[in-house]
Amino acid sequence: MNLDNLPPQYVPFQRVRLGSNVLENVVAVVSINGFIPLLVGDGENPRVWLSIPTNRDGTEWYPLIKENFSSHPDVSVEVAKKRVTVRTPQGTVLNVIKNTENSLVFFKLDLRPFGLNVYADEGALHVMGNKLAKNEFKNIQVVIAIGSTAQTGSETLTPS
Repeated sequence: MNLDNLPPQYVPFQRVRLGSNVLENVVAVVSINGFIPLLVGDGENPRVWLSIPTNRDGTEWYPLIKENFSSHPDVSVEVAKKRVTVRTPQGTVLNVIKNTENSLVFFKLDLRPFGLNVYADEGALHVMGNKLAKNEFKNIQVVIAIGSTAQTGSETLTPS
């Protein structure tokens, strides 16, 4: 999915804590070649959409989780009161809780088992060797974009 074709059921949280970062009115944490692999949306319980790359270039994707339902038997999605946890045989890859109305906290994020070098600890968000800590992101679509943005319809500006 990209910014032009988000799931109709997806409603972004107004406020998200990810590591030591605060995101306000942000659509997605990361995009890769214009593709958004992870969305966590608001609802009675958080709603998760997760896609994984099917090729090394990150141009083809497989929808592993759609609105908290896993399409693979080795990936479980546990939904409890205001909490969603995603587990694989390697361990927990996502653990989020809805704190208050329109507010989400990531307790665990680790997409490395799926070949994506994106993870967070309590201090920072780590994306492909870059560390984002103690930042505030407000009123943007994507926190960090990697690769080409051609698939989103965005233009990449180059100095003249």
